[in-house]
Amino acid sequence: MKAPIENGWLLTGSHPGFWEFGRSMELGIELKGLIPWIPAKVPGSVHYDLYESGYLPDPYWGLNSQACEWVNERNWLYRNAFVADERWRGRKVRLVCEGIDYSAKLRLNGEPLGEHRGMFTPAEFDLTDRLRWGETNELLIGIDVTPEGVPQLGYTNKVDHLKSRFGYKWDFCPRLQNMGLWKPVYLCINGSSRFNDVHWKTSLNEDGAEGLVTVVLDNEKGGQGSVITNLYAPDGTLCSSRTTQVQLRPGLQIIEQRLHIAHPELWYPNGYGNQPLYRLVTEVRLDGQPYAESSDERELTVGIRTLDFKQNPGSPDDSLAYTVIVNDRPVYLKGWNWVPVDQLYGRERRGQYEHLIRLAKEANVNLLRVWGGGLIERDLFYELCDQSGILIWQEMMQSSSGFNNEPSADAAFLHELQQTMRFVIREKRNHPSLAIWCGGNELTEGGHLQDRLVPLTDNHPNLRMLRDLVADLDGERLFLPSSSSGPVFFLEQQHAGQGLSYDVHGPWKYAGDVDHYALYNGSDALLHSEYGADGFASLESLKRFLPEDELTTMSDPSPTWLHHGYEYWNMNEQLERLFGPVCTLEEKVRLSQWLQAESIGYAVESNRRRAPRCSGSILWQMNEPFPNVSCTSAVDYYGMPKPAYFRTALAQRPIHPSAQFDKLAYARGESFQARLFICADHPDDADAQLSWTICNKAGETLLKGETERFPMKELVTACGSINWSIPDDYQEAFRLDLKLRTVGNEEIENHYLFAFKSDEPAAAPLQTLRLFL
Repeated sequence: MKAPIENGWLLTGSHPGFWEFGRSMELGIELKGLIPWIPAKVPGSVHYDLYESGYLPDPYWGLNSQACEWVNERNWLYRNAFVADERWRGRKVRLVCEGIDYSAKLRLNGEPLGEHRGMFTPAEFDLTDRLRWGETNELLIGIDVTPEGVPQLGYTNKVDHLKSRFGYKWDFCPRLQNMGLWKPVYLCINGSSRFNDVHWKTSLNEDGAEGLVTVVLDNEKGGQGSVITNLYAPDGTLCSSRTTQVQLRPGLQIIEQRLHIAHPELWYPNGYGNQPLYRLVTEVRLDGQPYAESSDERELTVGIRTLDFKQNPGSPDDSLAYTVIVNDRPVYLKGWNWVPVDQLYGRERRGQYEHLIRLAKEANVNLLRVWGGGLIERDLFYELCDQSGILIWQEMMQSSSGFNNEPSADAAFLHELQQTMRFVIREKRNHPSLAIWCGGNELTEGGHLQDRLVPLTDNHPNLRMLRDLVADLDGERLFLPSSSSGPVFFLEQQHAGQGLSYDVHGPWKYAGDVDHYALYNGSDALLHSEYGADGFASLESLKRFLPEDELTTMSDPSPTWLHHGYEYWNMNEQLERLFGPVCTLEEKVRLSQWLQAESIGYAVESNRRRAPRCSGSILWQMNEPFPNVSCTSAVDYYGMPKPAYFRTALAQRPIHPSAQFDKLAYARGESFQARLFICADHPDDADAQLSWTICNKAGETLLKGETERFPMKELVTACGSINWSIPDDYQEAFRLDLKLRTVGNEEIENHYLFAFKSDEPAAAPLQTLRLFL
């Protein structure tokens, strides 16, 4: 049983260590905190509590986050009280703090309880013999100074702890490290036998499905007991049950139970089927105790599905198994990279999580890669992905640092990493959405200043340890040592056709009106696990964090713009080179957003046209944790989708017509050439017909054509080409419209814009046009 400690939390601060001394040496008086006790939220963030009580400015506005950095150099004290219920006597009572960020010392009724270090493992303390029964008990949690960390440009091999890296400064956020109690705090009450772990695995057979429940009991003493497991179907009815009589023995004890499910409802990724979820309830009861009273109980939400991985068709013998197979069906991965929802991630932003996962599902996404510089996410994220059919690629909190990208192999760090990830794997492995574990982000030999980056393999001692841990605890999932996983790091034209691009990263900007299309047309990557392009937030969003005098264009970005992403994602030169002078902020927003949508839209289509040789593509990035002027996110901090979001959703439809071409801008006398394709997630023999139209900016038809009806039997069907000799007197932009008619006369459209190139910048004619997504 859990008894949450949710309300009544108070917060104050202290210079490091002062609160532990308690009284002045010289005067003997009680030392006061930095501020009076203020209301606090748990889960929550120290910074945000201070802001809401008026002790900090809004961290997201202007340059204000710089005025918040001192907070991490102080101790912060959480205080609360609870009554020890007399009905708990005779049972074990433990205090559980699920997420202390990053370390703390705890006291109960003025006496030390102990210390804890690590934000991804819970702090647990036995209170049974310390409680004042029937009375108020006072709990004090002193959060230590935030450990010094390594920002984006630093040395990965110097990282000696597992606090989220992005808060120390990344290209999409400033230096602002969350601290506090970022997950729930509660009392856990149970008898002398409690669950140490419950693990659910499924397999399919001719008679239905079988669920294997592996229970680990932690027994304080021996005796007779029983483990009772009930499985409830998605409609709430009991569909399977098993009771096992157990001779309990002190210590850890493993019990296995097999449950038969006669008519299983299978869990599928988004776009491949439904996501039925079952409720698994397991109890341990002790003989001699009231029958209705469990010693402990565990409830899980689970799914029934099988998971496998295979090498891509025709791939090199030494390539990894990038193709995901769910219930014997290959799944083409349509993904986004996921970063924390908020820089102050202790805030419980349930609505934002629900909004973003809903947007992902509606954009036909079936996988989110949880980036290694962010979080092992809160439970809500995994639950929403279970419900939405979104597979999870979970990285193990390691990331590159520019100067050096190798994770530490120091014995003390490896011990902490192993203990943390052992807990994390056991905590997350029951989620049907979880598919892939990965050692970290962009882990390579040496650093980014080298001429050639070589991704690390599981020969590295750090990654070999993680590989073996996954094999031991969660063998049905794939383990990837790093993303990218090599043998070359970047997607580059120089590697096209050489068979070296297995899992690659980059680029993160539009590569140019010719080079962008050449790059993706020539790609032979088996998996493209991180790439993207930058674009501005909407004008509406910019007004929410920029002072009014900053809402203008400028040749040299202000410190405020630089602080909000423009240090990395400065688009001035790029926009001027393509479109010519951009005079207003409104124009800069519109053109940058169009360019981002064009860039990633064509890339997503190009990767998909290579299925199944390419097993999927995962865009960088879906969301952002801090409001940015410009960023590679498709959805801004406030949850507003950019045009890139809609262009990606369109390119990832179950059935999608697309065109492959060589460039964006054409000159007088050139020919516009394009090859036409249909991509279908679920190919069948149904007939379809594709028509196309080239029109001018007024919508007048210049050329049109259509194919014969053809069956969509493959994931990708080539269905003809276009060759239009541009008239010598033609001097304006033009548009290509595709229209696919399927069985039942369903019409699926796609559109492309092209510029006529004269003496002005290549894409200048597009300034006055819009691509309707």
